[in-house]
Amino acid sequence: MAKKKQRSDEEEEYFQREDIEKKAKIRRERQLKALRQQERADIAQKLNTSEEVADEAMNLGFDGTTARVLPLVPLIQVAWADGKVTRAQTEKVKKKASKFGVEPDTPAYEFLDLLLKEEPSELFFDRANDVIRNIVDDDPGGDIRSNVLNWSKAVAEASGGFFGLTNPISKNEQGVLEEFAQLFGVSD
Repeated sequence: MAKKKQRSDEEEEYFQREDIEKKAKIRRERQLKALRQQERADIAQKLNTSEEVADEAMNLGFDGTTARVLPLVPLIQVAWADGKVTRAQTEKVKKKASKFGVEPDTPAYEFLDLLLKEEPSELFFDRANDVIRNIVDDDPGGDIRSNVLNWSKAVAEASGGFFGLTNPISKNEQGVLEEFAQLFGVSD
């Protein structure tokens, strides 16, 4: 009889551990959901957009600390249009970034620096630009809609031309600028 009692105690202990683990898992999932919701709200607030658009930004790897880099993605894409980013283009993008509150020694600045050093995929650019288009749609009179093409054009002009005698914007850069004009519903 004592053997049966011992097995029963072991079973009871096993089920208690299982119950504790199950409750801990539920608690972690709720905490994760709450953190994700807070990140979504932070991104939405920083980008002046909806939480649905913020969720798309999160899916691209942006968070509350790096969200300010998102409106700079078109500038980064223009910089990469010719296959490399020049020092002048990097400086132009970083100067604009400071106006968005992206300062050195911050996670946002490090993320920006990474995007300027390692070329993102076309898929990243396409998805990020869709998010920006949604931001523009949510805030049609906003700074991004009215300036994204001019900002991108300034980056394209940063390294081009030959002593002012040739067009500073390359054919590839011009193609990207035209795509932006259509995508964001703006013209220069």
